[in-house]
Amino acid sequence: MENRINKDLISNIEIDEDMKKTLYRNCIKKRRTADFRFRYSGVLTALIIVIVFGVFSIGTSAAIISFRSRLANMDTEEFDSYAAEVDADTFISTDEGFSRELTIKEIKKVIELERKYYDEGVFPKKNMPHYETATERGKNELAYVVSDNIVYLPEKDMNDEQILEYIDHDAKKRYVNILELKADGFEPGQGMALESTPLTSGSIEEKTKKAADKYLKDYYGLVTDDSWIVLVDIFDESEDKYGNMMTLGVLHYYQLGTGYATCYDLYINADDMSLLMIGEAGYGSIIDSEAYTYAEAEEYVAEREQTALNAIKKEFGYENPDSIKYDFEGFNLEDGKTASVNFEMEFSGRTVYSEVRIEDSELLFLSRF
Repeated sequence: MENRINKDLISNIEIDEDMKKTLYRNCIKKRRTADFRFRYSGVLTALIIVIVFGVFSIGTSAAIISFRSRLANMDTEEFDSYAAEVDADTFISTDEGFSRELTIKEIKKVIELERKYYDEGVFPKKNMPHYETATERGKNELAYVVSDNIVYLPEKDMNDEQILEYIDHDAKKRYVNILELKADGFEPGQGMALESTPLTSGSIEEKTKKAADKYLKDYYGLVTDDSWIVLVDIFDESEDKYGNMMTLGVLHYYQLGTGYATCYDLYINADDMSLLMIGEAGYGSIIDSEAYTYAEAEEYVAEREQTALNAIKKEFGYENPDSIKYDFEGFNLEDGKTASVNFEMEFSGRTVYSEVRIEDSELLFLSRF
């Protein structure tokens, strides 16, 4: 598969322990992912470093019907233009393909209109223009330029119509990418899913999801419904860093179709249904969190540290850490400010990472190695 990389999918990769920790620290320190909106999430791509994971099976869901026909009815010219854009996409993060970064105001508006696009069938009045060169673009026009492989944004904040045009553009690009991946024998994975994994009654997938549902309720007070996309994957004979074998369950919960405004990620030992990792990853539920200067955040460290210790004791039974490190680099809303504290704690050779929101002491992330 030449020049076509599914940035949302990592399969059959062996990672040594030092690299795992390095990758995790890079993720928690806000290295960007393939979606500009996840710059505002503490979890980011941390899932890649826990154990190996692969391709997800996708089932059917009524949640995608409202926009699927729009995507499927693109004419040949439009489809081919998106196929060319997919092939040209070499960016690590979506916002590298923008002429400027989106403002917080724009991202909040994306959240609002994305819900309407995917859940209510509210579409733009016209398609976002595609031009060969930037000189064809009108002043303050939103447009994709082929020669630059850049989405040019207006200098000022986009209006509702322009944001809907971008959401539509993004949806079509994802759709074409998915079809081309399938044509090449690859199943779309995390971040590309349109539908939930089908679950058979009594299967290990169903049992693991029930366990994950309970953890979501315990940690976040969250009860999901049919409007959520839930991806469940099971890996037999997975090995942790200590040589222990397990059946690994990997679950991703996405709210509102493929909008991804809110998502939660869990790793579960499916042999005993114990929790290995849980995290809140969606931008929708955290974009309005209060931000603090690093100096202000220091005043909350001790209290938020206790939140992390309580969660670690409850879930893993660990007490009295040998060492504690912390920083404010995982969940930054703007330069020089943070909304959370990240902790790295050692317990007799085991490392536990956690992230706690400053504003309300909510646990955003918990993982052990």
